[in-house]
Amino acid sequence: MKPGGKDGRLYKIAEGAVIDGGEDVSLEKSGFYKIKSVASSDSSLPQPSSADIAKGARAIRAGDYVHLWKNQALAAGDAVIPLSLTLIGFVKDVSNSKTGQTYDVSTQENLDSGVREYITGAFTESSGTINGTVETDSDAQRELLNQFSSVAVDDGTNYAVFPAKQTKQDYMMSRRETETVGETAVWEHFPVTVESIQMDKPLDGEQNFNFNYKIDGGNHPGVIYYKVREVA
Repeated sequence: MKPGGKDGRLYKIAEGAVIDGGEDVSLEKSGFYKIKSVASSDSSLPQPSSADIAKGARAIRAGDYVHLWKNQALAAGDAVIPLSLTLIGFVKDVSNSKTGQTYDVSTQENLDSGVREYITGAFTESSGTINGTVETDSDAQRELLNQFSSVAVDDGTNYAVFPAKQTKQDYMMSRRETETVGETAVWEHFPVTVESIQMDKPLDGEQNFNFNYKIDGGNHPGVIYYKVREVA
């Protein structure tokens, strides 16, 4: 059975002010955070279980994007950056394809037995296409278009021209949104570089476009699972 929830929505990430840990410091709200630092000893941030460690898990470290709950304590040396998410209203569909590398290391002995032997490479690549419609009031939309063309903005008082500039885009994508206590939400930190963009102009209806992207592996992409404890 397919669970309920809002799937495949894309949000623009904006970073807030750093929250430094200390005596009696705790988070005022639940949400997504970027880890700035972890106390060298006696960190109050959640830790993996011994069973998870046995499976190869590690503890939270600087640079990770995580979901934390209200009243989470922060010890001295712990520091987090709250993330605010703005829904990009023009998004309709997000495809995401991940590929790894394999190398054929078959020997004559393998071939004589009728099988091939492979090893896995160290790198994986993730890419895809985001489809949507133009939202003229969206700053994220302007920033995206500004990747490939200059953008002129007249706000009624000032007039500014922004030359085309390639910048990395930092998104959070919901694979499953839910606020039902006990259910599991699934999100993906989705930092990308935009490779190309295509825009259509139909005679009637909405103005469609799509852009192709590659995941920026240096900015800690990853999938985040968390079980809902309380309604935000």
